[in-house]
Amino acid sequence: MATTSKGLTPPPKPGTKKPGVRLLSKVPLFTGLTQAHLRSVASLAEEVHYSPGRMIVRTGTPGVAFYVIVDGSAKVLRGTIASAKGTWELGPGDFFGEMALLDGGPRTASVVAETPLTTIRIERAQFRKMLKEEPDIALKLLESMATRMRELLGHPPI
Repeated sequence: MATTSKGLTPPPKPGTKKPGVRLLSKVPLFTGLTQAHLRSVASLAEEVHYSPGRMIVRTGTPGVAFYVIVDGSAKVLRGTIASAKGTWELGPGDFFGEMALLDGGPRTASVVAETPLTTIRIERAQFRKMLKEEPDIALKLLESMATRMRELLGHPPI
């Protein structure tokens, strides 16, 4: 995918494959969602493919989508590309951009495909609309995100 003049990655082309409920049920963020809730999320999701070296999200650009890696690997780069610090690997089942679903704020890191990469992409505007219509999904996601934050911070549940 090429980037626009503002550095944003354009949305995927229409007709991309929709991921199934089974695939989404394996994503840690969606743990605890019912089958009906997973169907609602799946209706918003698109499967998107990236070639090695392709920038998926760039530091500082608006967060407009959330991604789950289905197959392949990606590298997270903190800071500018030229002086990237704190790089780490993402693989199948890992996800990024969950904060974009909530606040749409600027990306805090860049993510680049290292291998041929298949992701699930969910756009923020559609996701927020669904959460307003189905607040139970929002509660389950908040629980999952709180658990993830505790794990990232290295704190046991209190």
